[in-house]
Amino acid sequence: MKKNLIKKVFAVSLSIAMACSLLPAANPVTASAAAPYVSLKTTFKTLKVGQSYKMTLKNNTVSWKIKKVETTDKPIATVYGKTTSSVMIKGKSEGRATIRVKLKTTKRKKNNTKTLRCRVKVVTSTPSTVDPTPTQTDATVTTQQELTDALANTSITKITIKPASAVNFTIPSGTYSNVDLIVDAPQSDITNSATFKSITVENIKPETWTENGAGNAFTWKASNGRLVVGKGASVRAISIPTASKVAIHVQEGTVAAINVTAKAEISLTGKLAEGAAAIAISFSGAATDAKLTTAIKVAVKTQAKIAAIFEKGAEDSTIKLDAANISVDITNNTTKAIEVTKNNNTKQSVSAGHKGTVSAVATPTNPGGSSSTNGGSSGGTYKPATTNSINTGSSIKIKEINGTVTDSAISVASKAAINFTISGVKANTPAAIEYNIVAVGEKDGKDWRTSVGGTGWKKMDVKYTTVNNKQEIDYCYKEINAVLEDLPMDLTFEVQFRVAETSTAAASSAVKTEFKITLSGDGKFDFGDKSVNF
Repeated sequence: MKKNLIKKVFAVSLSIAMACSLLPAANPVTASAAAPYVSLKTTFKTLKVGQSYKMTLKNNTVSWKIKKVETTDKPIATVYGKTTSSVMIKGKSEGRATIRVKLKTTKRKKNNTKTLRCRVKVVTSTPSTVDPTPTQTDATVTTQQELTDALANTSITKITIKPASAVNFTIPSGTYSNVDLIVDAPQSDITNSATFKSITVENIKPETWTENGAGNAFTWKASNGRLVVGKGASVRAISIPTASKVAIHVQEGTVAAINVTAKAEISLTGKLAEGAAAIAISFSGAATDAKLTTAIKVAVKTQAKIAAIFEKGAEDSTIKLDAANISVDITNNTTKAIEVTKNNNTKQSVSAGHKGTVSAVATPTNPGGSSSTNGGSSGGTYKPATTNSINTGSSIKIKEINGTVTDSAISVASKAAINFTISGVKANTPAAIEYNIVAVGEKDGKDWRTSVGGTGWKKMDVKYTTVNNKQEIDYCYKEINAVLEDLPMDLTFEVQFRVAETSTAAASSAVKTEFKITLSGDGKFDFGDKSVNF
């Protein structure tokens, strides 16, 4: 019986051993197949005071994103520049702190949040282990807070605003002269009061960029957009290198220059700050068929064929054709003539309420002759413009002598004899001076123009002064005696002066002033103020 018991025990043990041998080796397989969990780049970091470190995620296999970052002791270690996959840590003062990084993923319905930690030790001496991570100089921001943090980081020299959705940004006042700002935000509005090294607008919501800063230079590449220059703001330059539609609205601010190097459409509206100079707009040869519409005073130079529409508010604007074989199509809806200077320095005007095409001469070496409604002609061999000019520091006076009006009606007079004197005109250095006068007005609902004292440029008379037994030019003057017939009752006299052409130089650019005369039915004149300071 004892032997039978021993046999039964041995049989059961053998069965158990055989069954166990058929089971899988669980531990080795599990160890080799288990995926690593998401974690931080390191869980302990030693930093020197003032040193920064970029903390990133590793083993991120289920699209974990950083949602929030906290530090247990901001005076020791602070965090900034957070993105969805990294955060910057900076040592502030000696001590220890813990950085908590909160994650979230949309790939899981459960267990989709996680908090990771990194202990930071900040020392005053150089850490024994040198961190190979370079200082962050670029930042791409998607929220207002990320932008604020990037602006606060003095090591960052390039900030890109690139939100994935409609996020509007406000940039407070500040000077970031070493920071290039790039905007790629097709669904965003931006209000800026800061000054940057440069601003490049790649994409923006079509409505508005509101500029309240001082002295910024823009490169505008967005296909569509509106730039508002706020009251008191100033823009140093706007470069437009792509075929785009750009609306610029000035709310009593200033824009120094606009440079166009592509077939773009630019519209200018609003009002410049009081005393601000005309906006200088240049079109390069690559801007062929570009279009400008402006209700603000501008000074245009173009090396390409363009179209320009001048609305009311753009009075006293000018255009210079800077190349041969080009033209500009002008629509003048202002109240004054638009003056065009050709590439051989001759001039032509497009009257108020009229359209016209002004063409450059075929070649600047043999411009031939041309004339204009403002008078003036040039022919033969091309001459460079004189460096002499009218002395803008002088006081040019226009004084009434006398005049009579006959057969006046409510809106027109059959004849008027007008006599006045121009005096005080000087050149920077002694030179002959010319003048040209055109009377303009409105009669029967149409523009009315006529030359005064003969068409074209006429020589001024010269008054001499004897100094040390030698005659020197004191100033030029002219007495004008004109009889005008069938003229409006309200007249504006456009008076131009320039240094005359010489054997070696073409005439100078013209200086222009104007004065108004109202003719009355009782044979009297109302001249108003006749003194003009240039």
